[in-house]
Amino acid sequence: MEIAVICVPFQTDMARWGAARGPRAILDAGLIGRLQASGHTVSEPIWIDFPNSERTRDTVTNLGRIAARTSAAVQSALAREDTFALVLEGNCTHALGPMGGIASIGAVPGVVWFDAHGDMNTMATTTSGMWGGMPYAVALGWDLDDWREAAGLREPVRPEAAALVGASDLDPAEIAALDSHPILEMDAAEMEKMEASDVGVRWAAALGARADAAAVWYIHLDVDVAGPEVVPTALTPAPHWPPRAHLVEAAAATARAVTCRVMGLAAYDPAGDPERRGAAFAIDMALAVIG
Repeated sequence: MEIAVICVPFQTDMARWGAARGPRAILDAGLIGRLQASGHTVSEPIWIDFPNSERTRDTVTNLGRIAARTSAAVQSALAREDTFALVLEGNCTHALGPMGGIASIGAVPGVVWFDAHGDMNTMATTTSGMWGGMPYAVALGWDLDDWREAAGLREPVRPEAAALVGASDLDPAEIAALDSHPILEMDAAEMEKMEASDVGVRWAAALGARADAAAVWYIHLDVDVAGPEVVPTALTPAPHWPPRAHLVEAAAATARAVTCRVMGLAAYDPAGDPERRGAAFAIDMALAVIG
């Protein structure tokens, strides 16, 4: 398989600092070599730029413009047969672009979101004002339509084609949203009670029952889902987390259950992680999906 690596080196709309350095750190940790050793062809990484001539004082406008460029790169990759788009995202705000890229090839997108958090807050429900806590809600059409539409995602993701894996730190509004929408969920507490192999079997069955809800599925990984022992520098560590092996098995089960052609690796800050444990986890999750 050909792997198109697309790098979005921004923490929200900020370059150079924090998780904006995550894409380069994951590359430097051996991502391309691991993919090639698994028999894949890897194209030269594409770096998404955001020139000052496009920058505004409004963060959502900036995110939409970055998402539009990311969407175009993903669309171009998916237009080639037997190509998988692997998007290295500074943080979760850049998940809209890959979904828009799927929609831009005329396919209905589905989303499997691996994250310690729901990222399902809106401007009305957020208690922190953190943009990274909103992109899943935006994809689902709950708020900030201009951001979603700029990404090329003209129609929101249907909740029947949406899933959340590994969460353990949800705001009350996010819990209420999950209770009122048919979004598939396997949370950290449920995963911790099972053996890794059981996680894979149960998740493949549950997600597979929804496989027809979307033509192409996007898998999103916020590395904080694995907890601070695996990812020491996560900005918002969870109160508890599933074992690493369980998450890797769930990722592999996702690829078995639905048609996956795009994956995003997000929110890795290499500062304070000299052993690059977080990058290694991200690479293992990518290999579990791509095979």
